[in-house]
Amino acid sequence: MPAPVKLSAKAAVTTAYVTSLLMASLDTNIVNVMLPTLTREFSAPLTSVKWAVVGYVLALAITMPVAAWLTGRFGMRRMYLTALGLFVLASACCGAAQNLPELVVTRFAQGAAGGLIGPVATAMLYRTYPQEERGRMTRLLLMPVALGPALAPPLGGFLVDHLSWRVAFLVNAPVGLITAAAVLAGLPADRGSREQRLAPANFLTAAAGLSGAMYLLGEGPERGWGSPPIIIVACATAAALGCFVTIEFRSSQPMLDLPLLRDRLFRYSNLATLFQTMTFLGGMLYITPLLLQQLDGRSPLAAGLVMTVVPVGVVTSSQTAGRAFDRIGPRPLVVAGQSLLAVDLLVVSRFDGTTPVWAFCAAMFFAGLSNGMGMVGLQASMFAHIPRESISRAATLLNVNRQVATALGVSVATVVLTAAGPHSLFTSQPYHVAYLITAASSACAALAGLVIPRRLGLPADPAAAAPTSVSTAAPAADAA
Repeated sequence: MPAPVKLSAKAAVTTAYVTSLLMASLDTNIVNVMLPTLTREFSAPLTSVKWAVVGYVLALAITMPVAAWLTGRFGMRRMYLTALGLFVLASACCGAAQNLPELVVTRFAQGAAGGLIGPVATAMLYRTYPQEERGRMTRLLLMPVALGPALAPPLGGFLVDHLSWRVAFLVNAPVGLITAAAVLAGLPADRGSREQRLAPANFLTAAAGLSGAMYLLGEGPERGWGSPPIIIVACATAAALGCFVTIEFRSSQPMLDLPLLRDRLFRYSNLATLFQTMTFLGGMLYITPLLLQQLDGRSPLAAGLVMTVVPVGVVTSSQTAGRAFDRIGPRPLVVAGQSLLAVDLLVVSRFDGTTPVWAFCAAMFFAGLSNGMGMVGLQASMFAHIPRESISRAATLLNVNRQVATALGVSVATVVLTAAGPHSLFTSQPYHVAYLITAASSACAALAGLVIPRRLGLPADPAAAAPTSVSTAAPAADAA
């Protein structure tokens, strides 16, 4: 009998990280391309269909905070493989949905499983690679990670045009199997700790606050901000989020470890990431496929092919900016990248149904180029001052931030695009306004980048590097 294939720990966690982001990119970008198809399939307006996107990222944000606790309680490898299996199963259920409510529910379940995958994979990666290797690691990993956004739009467009939107959800199955095999081959079995405890109040207040915020963004413009249900939900949401923050800062085992935000680099890197994600994932990548199909009348495949140039720009930029990171530091990359992206989106805001396709391609390539520059600066420096034993919770906090930002961007864009009614999707003015808002968001990311330290070094306050939470990673990860 041949010996089982073995991988190094670095190879295993790298595979898990890349394929996790690949599946997330495939899911997000494929659904963005198929939104016009879903509105026709279910005879529903965009304001309803958008919950297939918002419900997914909202579920991600709700379950991410418990990922660190589950990892510490049941072990890193076991938790990752369980979440991966549930994610693939939920993806199959999405493809079998018979109506829009079923699709939204199964997308929520898919997001709930996906919310456990991302933080565990990120924590495994950053605990395995030391700080001095992270700049090079980030530069190299951006290339395979960019395959998701590159493949998803044309793949989704092809499947929708020639097969069915249902088939598009099944692409996660082979990716999930490859990932599971790599983790089993490279990471030894680990045990969790029964000492890990989850405070129900932390989770319930966070879930209530996030759910309420997304509901307000989705329903507020339609019901009216002064309507009694909206006012009641707004008050309940503010109370839940206020209670969550108070509980987190007083807890000996916080769920998100908000005290980590006392570190200046981590705090402002997360702020810049919030606006960057709203701009890119929740804004540009959501709006542009709609414009290309609804306003320009292009097919899902044609729209997907245009969007393919975005990750090409990201990869091109990351390979150049990544080599310069150690020399110039994170601040110039973040400020320059997000400022250039804002200018590019100002140009795109003037596009309409008569704009030639080559202009869209050029603008999308430049957007990827600019965003890639900022990504390198933020990702390579984000955890520079975070103690090793707190990286798991820091990764969870970062991933929650990204998903909330994506949901926020999608909700704001949908409100803008449909403010004048469902037929406004076929006029250029709403798209102009939506792009202007995304440009402003990118400018905010650049402003946040100005506060990021010019050079990476030790925290100004030595206490900032002190452990702020109990380690949630498995002993095997330390050995790796």
